[in-house]
Amino acid sequence: MNTKELLGLKVKEFRKKRKITQEKLAEMIGVDNGYISKLEVGQNFPSIGTLEKIAGILQVELADFFQFTPTKNKDFKSEIMSIYDKLSKEKQYTLYRVASDLL
Repeated sequence: MNTKELLGLKVKEFRKKRKITQEKLAEMIGVDNGYISKLEVGQNFPSIGTLEKIAGILQVELADFFQFTPTKNKDFKSEIMSIYDKLSKEKQYTLYRVASDLL
């Protein structure tokens, strides 16, 4: 994964934590709706000024966007449990089947 993609994932992570939609974030920083979508998948790379605006709105430091955690230190269990709890029963079963197939 390249830096643009990692940066995009960080923006998405912080945006979701603040419960802000892509459309709302785009409106708040003065860009079109598609810009945020493309940013989050690594197709757009923001200027420093735009990134500063995003950081201000999401209440994070600019440097936080570049703190890429190595996957070996990530707590996948708690993330999976959090995702699982948000799924419908049908999707929980699907996740269970996928996980069982990995064994």
